[in-house]
Amino acid sequence: MPKTKKTNVKKRVTPLAPPPMRSRKKARHVTTTFHKLTRQRDVAERNGQVEEVQRIEDQLNAMGGRREYQRASQVSVSYFSTSKWVLGYLTSNGWLFGIPTVPEETETASLRTDNEGNDSSSSSRSSVVTRDDTARQKRKKTQRRERRCTTLLEVGAINTELLDASKKTEGGIGSRTEVSLKYKLRVRSIDLHSIADGIEEADFLKMPVQHRDVNKRYDVIVCSMVLNCVTSPEVRGEMIGRLYHHLRPGGLCFLTIPKSCLTLSPYVNNEVFVRILKAVGFVLQETKKESPKVSFFVVKRPELGRQQQQQQQVDDADIAHFSRVVKIRQGKKFRNDFSVCLSRDSVLGTNLTYLD
Repeated sequence: MPKTKKTNVKKRVTPLAPPPMRSRKKARHVTTTFHKLTRQRDVAERNGQVEEVQRIEDQLNAMGGRREYQRASQVSVSYFSTSKWVLGYLTSNGWLFGIPTVPEETETASLRTDNEGNDSSSSSRSSVVTRDDTARQKRKKTQRRERRCTTLLEVGAINTELLDASKKTEGGIGSRTEVSLKYKLRVRSIDLHSIADGIEEADFLKMPVQHRDVNKRYDVIVCSMVLNCVTSPEVRGEMIGRLYHHLRPGGLCFLTIPKSCLTLSPYVNNEVFVRILKAVGFVLQETKKESPKVSFFVVKRPELGRQQQQQQQVDDADIAHFSRVVKIRQGKKFRNDFSVCLSRDSVLGTNLTYLD
């Protein structure tokens, strides 16, 4: 009886996660379709159209759902790295290496006082005492320059670049220095659906504020390509308000949205969007980074607010102005429906919850 030839059959191993998307054209198609379908679904939900909601959900599932959208978003991020922009900006202002525990103005005034005291009594002191005073002054100066970790919240994290930066070390085996963290940076990354270890699954619109004490809130918030994913103008206004209230006074928010939201919308342009940010309370720091597809904004929650009565009047006027959607441009070429509506609760933060 002839022997049968045995063939080696390799078992197919199902990958834990799909491979990264390579085509930029496909990524653009996926993100556009996802945004369109989610907007249509939310409208159908508000109108109580149950069958229409289910039909759209089936379409979203057929295209791969949010996971496929996140894969497509990773392609866009690879061309416009928000993380490099954020880390570069934090390096330029020194925040990547922590934040001074004593304000610079206080340190300068204290040093000036010490120097004046040393000058006034220098004639009556011996050289040994002078050296002791100098050493003591150096110790005081070092203590004044102690820094705490910069706390950063990344909303809608697509990758772990900022998380990895916060864990980056220097030194090692064979080096003269001990292994230590390179940057004084503490990062918390969140997203509705995590696609990587370290990214926490959380809904920013439902997340409580860290502390009632505004000075104990986040130093930095990164919100990249998230605001445009929110499907209604009212919820976008609420998100901008939450970005403001999750920051401490003096904190920075790095915000990016597709440029088409400002150039192809009949309701919002760059000037109007900046006015909306200012109406919430932000102060514009920078919009210099140029890109053909993405708009970049660095805004700050001011250290010292205006007088309460004046602030109330300005806020009421701005809320009334941006409480509804108004067309500022006409024409068929303005086909993007991006807009933002503010409410008193979102601007003043009266609807927030707190951890403590």
